[in-house]
Amino acid sequence: MTKSRLLTIAAVIVGVFGLLIRLHLLRTPAGMMNADEAYTGLQSLAILRGDLPTVIRGAGYTAVLDSYFFAPFVWIFGAHVVPLKLLSSLWWSGAAVLMYGLAKRFVGRSWGLLAASMVWVAPGALMLLSTRAYEAYGLGLLTSIFTALATIRVVTNQEFSRRWVMLAGAGAGLAFYLHPMFIAVALPMVLVACWVHRRDIRGWWIPAVGSAVFVNIPLLFWNVRHSWPSLSQPAPATESAITRLGRFFSGLLPRAFGLRDPGGEWIWGSVSIVLYIVLLALIVWGIFGLARLGPRGLVLALPTVLCWPILSLFSNMGFVDDGRYAIVGFPFLIIALVMGLRSLVILVKWTQFTGYVAPAIAGVLWVAVFLIPWVKDYAPDVVDDPNANVQAIVDVLVAEKYSYAAGNYWLTLPIEYQSDRQVVTAVAGHPWGVIFPWQPQFPWGVRFSDTQAEVMAAYPSDVAYVFLPGDEQVGALRLPVEEYERREVGGAVLYLPLMHSEVPE
Repeated sequence: MTKSRLLTIAAVIVGVFGLLIRLHLLRTPAGMMNADEAYTGLQSLAILRGDLPTVIRGAGYTAVLDSYFFAPFVWIFGAHVVPLKLLSSLWWSGAAVLMYGLAKRFVGRSWGLLAASMVWVAPGALMLLSTRAYEAYGLGLLTSIFTALATIRVVTNQEFSRRWVMLAGAGAGLAFYLHPMFIAVALPMVLVACWVHRRDIRGWWIPAVGSAVFVNIPLLFWNVRHSWPSLSQPAPATESAITRLGRFFSGLLPRAFGLRDPGGEWIWGSVSIVLYIVLLALIVWGIFGLARLGPRGLVLALPTVLCWPILSLFSNMGFVDDGRYAIVGFPFLIIALVMGLRSLVILVKWTQFTGYVAPAIAGVLWVAVFLIPWVKDYAPDVVDDPNANVQAIVDVLVAEKYSYAAGNYWLTLPIEYQSDRQVVTAVAGHPWGVIFPWQPQFPWGVRFSDTQAEVMAAYPSDVAYVFLPGDEQVGALRLPVEEYERREVGGAVLYLPLMHSEVPE
């Protein structure tokens, strides 16, 4: 059997396995759609109504390109949860393909396939993240790898084309536009090209900077109209950058690599700590190997190192429980890890295993150590419908003929999406809707100002309220509390007006 056929068979196996793991997660409680995901779907519905936003409203940053891509689907098929959640997996599959093209330049085809497989069959919390329909995360991963490919072309070839320069600049600009956190890898990459071509004003600086700015024109115009909210941190810092940096290595990366669960427990006990140290050692070894290759290796080595101190400058990066922010440096960690693994095999003179056997063994260990135990610990049980609780709330509101609901952010957006906007929602109750001094342009948690105003302008007797247990903010009710029926449904608390005025059909 030829090498190409072996690699093709291996790629198919990896592709199917990664898809099956994702489908399993979507059938467990971990597959429940949260409000941030529901926003992506709701924004797609809003786009179909003519609402064409530049970034997430109420945040001041994060492009909504996922919603634009998903809009044709909801136009044809309506609002469904599973297709929405699989949208991110589409970007991850593209990222894996690009990773193969990137990695094989450094480690060959078989090890390149291992790197691509590690992206597609992501470890621990990152596998779960690949099923989350968050705006910009999957696309940011894809864009950062593409930017690395383009930048390497620019720093490697003496006769580089202006097309690749523009693609590198546009990729870096798009990474920033998608989410500012991706500047943590885009900036170190392009800095290498800036140094290599530091004297080439016409060949590098003008087309690269021009294309980066061009991609961000919508964001720039939007900021001019709204007094530059993108320059504000999303929340005031509660800890130092040094503390956040330390938390990346003690909490974020162990969760991302499947060695700690979201609660912070080590999956393998003390063995997990040893595995983590070995993992980091291989990555560091790989970084040195990349750095020795000159500019093309530095394009990958620098973001692997500088990503984390740059990320620590963002105040909201202190949250590490779900491992989401590890996605920024993840592809570069993978390249360094594979580089380190290959160097180890060569060092111990297992040359007969370098081509096929060692990458295959590494791939099996990757799944067996960094993915399967985490899945068994966090998402072992299959359920009929992980979104049944929200659907139960929707069923009650629709049956009682409520077209409006207000309350907790984490409930209202999923209700509106799963009802296919039969129930229009708004946020209510502290801190939702509050104006904070660090971002006075937008009420906190208000994603759609038009529907927020519509719900708040409705008759009080037409608006149901929904809160999380233990957070029943009855002060947000527009009628006296005794004029509501309190009902516990789907793990939430509903307040239904007793004098509801039904609209005749």
